[in-house]
Amino acid sequence: MPDSSCPFEKGKHYRILQDISHLNHHLRKGSDVIFKAYGYDFKFGVKRYWFDNTENAESNAWHVFDSAPEELQLWQNYFSEIK
Repeated sequence: MPDSSCPFEKGKHYRILQDISHLNHHLRKGSDVIFKAYGYDFKFGVKRYWFDNTENAESNAWHVFDSAPEELQLWQNYFSEIK
């Protein structure tokens, strides 16, 4: 069961619904990824959700800032669980 502050479940597969980029992290639309970790940085007010790409094992994070508009914080706008 996911952490109450984390909408993803470790080891589950997700499809990227739209491109996500921040600094050197890139999650490409249409890619399949596996969720692996979650962390919160109090200093910068950012949640980081780490995923591994199923095709190339590349690891990238989705950064969600506390100050971002609500629609940019909704995981359903970016990810779809693969059953």
